[in-house]
Amino acid sequence: MKQNLVAIAFWLMTGLCSSTTALAQWRADALVPETGKDYAVVAFSANLMREEPAFEAEMGDQALMGTVVEILDRKGSWVQIRTGEPYTAWVTELGLVPMDAEALKAYLAAPKWICTAAVTRVYDAPPAGRNPGAILCELVAGNLVRVVQASRSRKGYTPVLLPDGRTGWVCAKEVAPFDAWASAYGASRTVTGPTDEGILSTARRFLGVPYMWGGTSIKNVDCSGLTRSTFFLNGILLPRNASQQAHCGETVEPAAGPHFWDSLQPGDLVFWGREATADKPAKATHVGIYIGDSRFIHASHVVRINSFDREQPDFYDRKPLCFKRILGQQDLPGTGILSVKNSPYYFPLP
Repeated sequence: MKQNLVAIAFWLMTGLCSSTTALAQWRADALVPETGKDYAVVAFSANLMREEPAFEAEMGDQALMGTVVEILDRKGSWVQIRTGEPYTAWVTELGLVPMDAEALKAYLAAPKWICTAAVTRVYDAPPAGRNPGAILCELVAGNLVRVVQASRSRKGYTPVLLPDGRTGWVCAKEVAPFDAWASAYGASRTVTGPTDEGILSTARRFLGVPYMWGGTSIKNVDCSGLTRSTFFLNGILLPRNASQQAHCGETVEPAAGPHFWDSLQPGDLVFWGREATADKPAKATHVGIYIGDSRFIHASHVVRINSFDREQPDFYDRKPLCFKRILGQQDLPGTGILSVKNSPYYFPLP
């Protein structure tokens, strides 16, 4: 009880969770193809982005196949890129397909598939008998590949064009038309937007996935990688890190009393971190997703579920900083949240 009251007092004192706090300067609409600039499309299912141009350097992020990036610098076989999150880091040149501004415009306009399975594979031929062809590569949830216009599905497999120009075949049930998929999650009030059921269903697909610093794919995630990936797979773009995500959306004030979580809705983000001092402001360093009944899902050692309630066996003994509501806030001015459909990193600007 005492811990809960202290937590509530802290939430009210800190400016971190105030609705008047200036949002982090995250701009997902920064991409405008310009002649003279170099761009690329990610060619690996989950391209490891390192803080320095070396394999032993710390990993800070992952870029998914089909993602557009801007090329900033080169050192030997390493390429410095900036993603739409935005995040700047280094990847090997083998994991990119370079393109100029005109090629980028054509790529953004091209129809695509999005991988909806956790993991699947692309083969060089559709099944012959019970066996498909040789494996070309893997796809993970959120990967993008182009549509092959001149070919039709065969034996439950559909042809796809990989970023590196190879044509392959993937199980048709494990991909969806990207434009229609993104439109269903758009800000238009005439279509079905993201729901808390969709967020929680997606988050639970990550249960048991091991924690890895810098991970943002179904193969491995860190805490903000889990939240960003979960919302991305529901058509919503969040910035990369917990400290940035804490400045997005609408602040949810905790309910009075020991059950402070009563004011939360499934899908709300929960933040923990450094408390404010005389010398430093509060800073969010950990994030999870509220799922209801005092429980939340987060990546801590492994993606798992814990409870705010100290009477529960899965009680998480750490004081939250604040809560943020994300659903319904996308594409609204000042929220720091953008829908995939309205991001120029995925679709051409109007």
